[in-house]
Amino acid sequence: MPPFRPGDRLQHLYDRDLGPGEVLTVDSRRMTVRFPRSGQELVFSVADHPFAPLQLPQGAGPRGWHAVENHGAVERLARLDTDPTGAWSNRWDGFRLGALREANGLGSHLGGRIELFPHQLHVAEQACARDPVRWLLADEVGLGKTVEACLVLNRLLRTGRAERVLVVAPASLTVQWLGELYRKFHQTFALLDGARRKDVRRDFGPGFNPFDAHPHSVVALEDLVAAPELAAQALDAAPDLLVVDEAHHLGRRPGHPGNAAYRALAPLCTTSRHVLLLTATPLEADAHGFFRLLELLRPDVFPCWDTFRADLDSCTPIYPCASATRRNDIGGLPPRVPCPVLLPPCPAQERALDRELERSAANPLQRRRRAAGVERLLAVPSGRDDPRLGWLAEQARAWEEAGEKGLVFVHRRDALEVVKRELEGATRRRVAVFHDDMSPAARDLEVARFADAAGPTLMIATETGGEGRNFAFCRGVVLFDLPWNPVLVEQRIGRLDRISRRRPVEIHYFVPAAGFGTQVARLYEALGIFRDPLGGLDHALGHVAEGIVAALDTSPPQLDSAQVVAETTALRRQITQSLYTHLHRDRYRAELGEAILTRVPQELDALTSRVVLEACRQYGFDMEPKEGTACWYLEFGAEATVEHLPGVAEGSRWLGTFDRAEAVARETLDYFSAGHPLVEAVLLELADGHRGQVGLLDVPGAGEEGLGLLALVQQGGKVLPVLLDLGGNPRPEWHSAVLREPPPWRTADLGAWGLGEGAEARATWSARVRDLLHPLRMEGDVLAAAGLRLLP
Repeated sequence: MPPFRPGDRLQHLYDRDLGPGEVLTVDSRRMTVRFPRSGQELVFSVADHPFAPLQLPQGAGPRGWHAVENHGAVERLARLDTDPTGAWSNRWDGFRLGALREANGLGSHLGGRIELFPHQLHVAEQACARDPVRWLLADEVGLGKTVEACLVLNRLLRTGRAERVLVVAPASLTVQWLGELYRKFHQTFALLDGARRKDVRRDFGPGFNPFDAHPHSVVALEDLVAAPELAAQALDAAPDLLVVDEAHHLGRRPGHPGNAAYRALAPLCTTSRHVLLLTATPLEADAHGFFRLLELLRPDVFPCWDTFRADLDSCTPIYPCASATRRNDIGGLPPRVPCPVLLPPCPAQERALDRELERSAANPLQRRRRAAGVERLLAVPSGRDDPRLGWLAEQARAWEEAGEKGLVFVHRRDALEVVKRELEGATRRRVAVFHDDMSPAARDLEVARFADAAGPTLMIATETGGEGRNFAFCRGVVLFDLPWNPVLVEQRIGRLDRISRRRPVEIHYFVPAAGFGTQVARLYEALGIFRDPLGGLDHALGHVAEGIVAALDTSPPQLDSAQVVAETTALRRQITQSLYTHLHRDRYRAELGEAILTRVPQELDALTSRVVLEACRQYGFDMEPKEGTACWYLEFGAEATVEHLPGVAEGSRWLGTFDRAEAVARETLDYFSAGHPLVEAVLLELADGHRGQVGLLDVPGAGEEGLGLLALVQQGGKVLPVLLDLGGNPRPEWHSAVLREPPPWRTADLGAWGLGEGAEARATWSARVRDLLHPLRMEGDVLAAAGLRLLP
């Protein structure tokens, strides 16, 4: 007679991922079983079947067999179908890790390959606390607005609050955004440049929306402006989250519909649920421009400029949708060190300047040409005898010997070619370059080569390298020329003067022996540009360039430095006093830092390492420790004992570290942290699989004797341990002994517990387990269960 009949409920003894099954048909040789969880109907041999009858929880009702999936651990423990103690320990550690990495709300913010700065965590928490998140990030240059935006983006994706994300950035920064998201936050985005859009048309047809094909994408602001149909497609795709970098490019003066960038992005800001705008312009420097960005975020709160202006004048706090952290709020940043290089006379350049200054300035066009000509002569080397080239060659040798890097800025592309050629000839070393005519991918590759310890000592960059890039690893910056726009000088210095820097910023600039170039250098010294950040003055310094050009009208040219310095000092004082900073509600202050960082679990990296490495060992992965702090090579190889892991393909391999500091220092390594595919796969397997679900444990060193049960019960988003003795009495006092660190458990033998022997003892055990643990379903799902024997 067959052991089962149609309608019987079964549990597969070996493939628990199938879930409970129901017998559909049975004859003398075969039976067909349906598994609702997987949707499969499978045929098995009656004579050699792998099933046990499914024991339903008491009071489960006629359809309660589906609920047994939540009580699988209880039934397995009742049948003494236990896992190795190492698997149980790994599962317990996995639950602990899941709780620990929530970090009192910091959660996914801790998964990034970033140094943890409290002001960035504060801003990200402030923004994510809002729903929807519509936030203006207006921190000073160098304080990490991009990281803050990525922290928010990562949180919204990880928590399911956003699925479709569009990042809009200047073309020079698009590839950098891809790298930041992937290397630091384990997020893969697509760059929707012309080539990728062409691929979408080829693969999906000419009318297919590229933003639907790539719901996580980065696109250049210039492309949206130049191609209205692309902007319309982005609007149709309706992103859940829109991120706009360098949002101060979106301009709209009073009574005007806005510039092309504003008109392209404004509809997207309206339709996207979540919006992040990033700007380097503080409220004090451009109140109207700041208002326009706030208006895009919350038109209901900021209906008109006049009202906003009146609120500022009356010191009314700004609605909480913006953050503007200043360097003064943080403190402790390394100083800028001006390193002037006094040049000897250069007769050839002086003669050329004299000829250029003789041009007539009778009409504005001729005046502009003369100014451009003078600036070019000061920027482009006058020949091999230009003293700047000799100094730079010697400095390159000194930096190479010390294992340091230097970033050289030139204003013009022709100057870059001359400097590169002469330096490579003088030093016999390759010099890296970064300029507008390189593709974004080529720029990123060149930066990676330059950053490598074995790469070039020097990189020469045009102003393209001065926007958004991070060269904090360089020893110093060399200003081969001094643009007449001080904002460009600040952008150059800002590539090194970053929040992550731990040593002074050396700023090398050239001071000619005489002439107009000397006056420009001395003016910038008087303005303090080489000593103090502009701190948001960028868009209020047009008078400096105007003053320099106006000086060319005199013969000989004479800069009115006193007037320019006085005007700039007044503006700087207004910014420094932060007239409106106090109007930003809940802004970051230095005294908040310690409390924020104390919420970061110190053992997070170590516990992640323990959970993942032990899981990989049990999976049969290829594992090899590598040089460096907590560095490992891990491979899902052919000898693995698991067939699949969620989101990880067989054959996947990683070289990475579990240590945050090591990951920040060595970006070529994976960072095994929250969000990494392997880490998430291990935790999902522990949460949803059956490995380590049931244990039978001796607990030595408990200080007393006792027999009991441990259940891990999920209540809401938490997993709570429940300890009972075999009489059904709660025993919370056992907690410190049973769940202490490191885990004290060892594999137990039920026969040594004094419960009797044979089938009767096993039946008594099974009944006791079911009677005590099944009622816990009223409190939550029982994810794991173990029998315990406490020993003194």
